[in-house]
Amino acid sequence: LKGPSSPTSSEPTGSLRDASALSTSDPVEMNCQAAVRKQCLIGRNPTHHALITLKKTTRKRSVLAFASNGNRPGDIQSTGTGLKAVWYGAEVLGKLLNPNKPSSNTSSSTPSVKMTREQMIESIRQDYEVNYFISGQGDMSAYAQDCEFSDPFVAFRGTSRFKENVGNLGGLMRDVKLDIYDWKEEGNEVTTKWRFSCILTLPWRPLLAAAGSTTHVMDLQSGQIVKHIERWDADPKEVVARLFKPAAKVPTTAAETFFLSASEGDVVGMWLASSPLVIKLALLVIAASLICKVTTGEGLPGVGLGTIEGLSYLGFVAGCITEASKFIKGVQGGEM
Repeated sequence: LKGPSSPTSSEPTGSLRDASALSTSDPVEMNCQAAVRKQCLIGRNPTHHALITLKKTTRKRSVLAFASNGNRPGDIQSTGTGLKAVWYGAEVLGKLLNPNKPSSNTSSSTPSVKMTREQMIESIRQDYEVNYFISGQGDMSAYAQDCEFSDPFVAFRGTSRFKENVGNLGGLMRDVKLDIYDWKEEGNEVTTKWRFSCILTLPWRPLLAAAGSTTHVMDLQSGQIVKHIERWDADPKEVVARLFKPAAKVPTTAAETFFLSASEGDVVGMWLASSPLVIKLALLVIAASLICKVTTGEGLPGVGLGTIEGLSYLGFVAGCITEASKFIKGVQGGEM
């Protein structure tokens, strides 16, 4: 059973040769990447000016993005509070982005019916054909309504909740690559192995990529699937860390530049990328402060708002100085 394949690549669909996975330990390469960001920050087109330099100086490499985490086969990886918080945050984000969708508590689903082993296996196969765990469009008719779903982040019960979550978050995915490269049927279990990658449509367009396996546990007496166990071959922490780094090697937006700088610990680059936004936010607070002074004779009330007011004036001045410096550097053809 195969997922959609890429017509332009000779590699298996879902395997990654992503620029964001390349090592940046080479001083020449790091300097070149820094130059790319600086060209973006002073308003130049990096695809014409800096990308040429990048292509000339960057060594060609191939790095596998999927690495084994050393767990024994069959182990369910345990995660800390931080990774669980990421999972629940993603669930909330999906609901916020799809407010008109019915919740898992109110959505009506067809009650699961008793199936034979062969019928359940065929149902699983049909769900994979529509990429059920990405799109949420699979019928999943063989699953018990209180089926247990577990992955490296969290475990919960409820087929409706699973379909809602993957359906909501699937709307954020672009350039999806999925390869189901192994299928095993043993007793009351069906185990698949897969590779998956996509670009999330967040402002900085990060890469989401993982490889792993899914075990579907069938209860032959009830004729339903009662467990859906997902395992990853990569450390979940590494996968989450990549979500805060743009997939693009050459940033084209302020958000991409900011997160690329943050991933490399470049505080100056973060400030240069965020200064326009700081100015806009500071202006909103300053405007509110001026209105308060006109109407009440005082600035924003309270210690908290007063502190924000003071920081806004400071941020506004610092941002204006930074933008003026960037403009002068851009006119002169220099670098920050």
